[in-house]
Amino acid sequence: MKKLTALFIDDDVFMLKALQRTARRSKPDWDFYLCEDCNNWQSVLPKGVIPDVVFCDYLMPQSNGDDVLLDIANIIPSAVRVLLTGDTAEDVVTKVSAITHFVLKKPFSIDDLTHVFSCVERLNALNFNQETRNKFGRIGYYFALPEIVTEVQQLFASDDVDIEQAADVIIHESFIAAKIIQLANSAFLGYSRPTVSLAEAIKRLGLKMTETIVISMAVSDCLRDKVPANLHHLINDWAFNFSSQSRQLSQSMGFNSAMTDMVSIAALLTGIGQLALIAESDEYINTAECDEQLFVLRDASILTVYILTLWGFSVNLCKLILLQDNPNFGAQAFNEDKLGLIMYLVKLRLLCKLDKSEKETLLNLVSDKQIVDWIDENL
Repeated sequence: MKKLTALFIDDDVFMLKALQRTARRSKPDWDFYLCEDCNNWQSVLPKGVIPDVVFCDYLMPQSNGDDVLLDIANIIPSAVRVLLTGDTAEDVVTKVSAITHFVLKKPFSIDDLTHVFSCVERLNALNFNQETRNKFGRIGYYFALPEIVTEVQQLFASDDVDIEQAADVIIHESFIAAKIIQLANSAFLGYSRPTVSLAEAIKRLGLKMTETIVISMAVSDCLRDKVPANLHHLINDWAFNFSSQSRQLSQSMGFNSAMTDMVSIAALLTGIGQLALIAESDEYINTAECDEQLFVLRDASILTVYILTLWGFSVNLCKLILLQDNPNFGAQAFNEDKLGLIMYLVKLRLLCKLDKSEKETLLNLVSDKQIVDWIDENL
């Protein structure tokens, strides 16, 4: 496995040494390089070494850290970029959000560094090629998770979750709250008795699905101004439909509740990559506007996984999202491979109608009889 590397840039030599000591305690098998002169950061790297992550101080005599990281983004776009700052005012964080993947507040802790290192390791484990890492590293969509997301995640991480407290947080985001209640009353779950209680709706959906809905809608809101209104609406509706149908099909195939939750979460989160692509590229806007059926198959799943990995989501969930475009057609066991095939088939049904030849080819590829029967009836 490739040895991972980190570059630390700070004009304060004592801070650099402290970073190095802390980093070595966290990741003794990594290589670390230190740079005091931010304008000559390339000189401290041995020939051929491309750092996997770069940490840079914000306020330095020669240049501000956001300018240095912008230079690094242009030269080594694949490197994960981390800004270290004692100034976390909203205008500062907003200013650097298109350049950095993480903003860490000074004084940093070993947990702060370990979290970044773990995200970089998970990204490396996905084995994206250098071209893909460079491509996504150039996209200026990065932003910290919205405050409501971090609040909900902190509440749900407790061993003794207070659902009423979570409802009090979510209720301030009226559109998110309304969506949670709508889904709790829909065929998505199959309850016969309606509810108008947000707390009960959260209990019905479960913590993981509720958290995913909060993430999906909060991120969608962050990108609203960058995406044409008709496409913004279309993507959100498509993602929830994709999630609902993936859940229903996995249930009908006999998967347990944990696995059906996992596939519906993976399908819903795919919308993040679609929105991010359209927010950053006219190519995707033009493609989407020409095809009301939708559209962004290419790169959307990979970009979703790239973003989620940097946000700390599990490798298993990310691998499932990737399987929707490259399924294991021979999958038969009740595992992620079969869930990935289910997502692939649901996407086919949502996006197109197969002709007779394409359908026969697909039937010949699939081994599982349940899935063969479903394809025969639905595609």
